Amino acid sequence: MNQKNISSRALAIFETTKARAPLPGSKGADVTEIIEEAHEKYRIKAGRLGGTYVARAFPKPPSKAQGVFAEAEGDSEQDALAALKAKIAARDVHRKQARRWDETASVSVPNLEEFVEALHQTALTRPQVAMLKAHSFVREKGMTMDQLARAAGYKSREAALKVFCKAGDLIADYLGIEIDEETLPDREGAALILAAKTVEGEDTPAVWIMHPELRDAVQKVLK
Repeated sequence: MNQKNISSRALAIFETTKARAPLPGSKGADVTEIIEEAHEKYRIKAGRLGGTYVARAFPKPPSKAQGVFAEAEGDSEQDALAALKAKIAARDVHRKQARRWDETASVSVPNLEEFVEALHQTALTRPQVAMLKAHSFVREKGMTMDQLARAAGYKSREAALKVFCKAGDLIADYLGIEIDEETLPDREGAALILAAKTVEGEDTPAVWIMHPELRDAVQKVLK
């Protein structure tokens, strides 16, 4: 059996909602009742796959993303679920510790893997997607808020800033990042999760430079 067939078989077992429903060509004893529950930002399922108890974390509705975010095995469905939850918790701790501190933005920047997952899972609007895509293509050159406004079809920089900050809020919320209102500028705190703000002089508009981790994630996900 090739890798594609193996992956299809595994997905079919975990996506079924019927207990003890054998796949074509498999014995009924190979498939047990699927245990499903919500866990933090995922929906997790556990069952027996090829004689092994496996638990996997999938995107939680209403996300349309597909794929497995994490996986663990155990001696039973419950053991596999417990192992998966512990694995997710340990991964989240590692992610937070590995975040890059950006001096200009005064925030800990999520890594590429975190941004990719967040972009798959958050419900960004079309203007927000347009902003992020345009912003990612200019790379280190950055964009002013007026330029971001035009990219999203807005006439007002204030409207663009609000929408840009909302995108930052969505991503920060998904990743469990708390915006420190005491240390970050008013109304711009969430935007700094997405980009660093640089000001050359009093008479020149601020330039927002997207974090490279987010830039790579946007170009990978928002095609």
